[in-house]
Amino acid sequence: MNSEKIETALLSALSLLNNELDNIEFDDLKNEYLLVIEQLETALKEFAKDE
Repeated sequence: MNSEKIETALLSALSLLNNELDNIEFDDLKNEYLLVIEQLETALKEFAKDE
């Protein structure tokens, strides 16, 4: 497993979601985005611990 590629993908997804967050008008969808953002941030923190 290539951790660097996984970390890069997580960072890209996090950046994309954060950039799109302000464009979301529906609260339910915004809440789903926030949940996924939180999960990505948690995953990245776990990567940082393992390094």
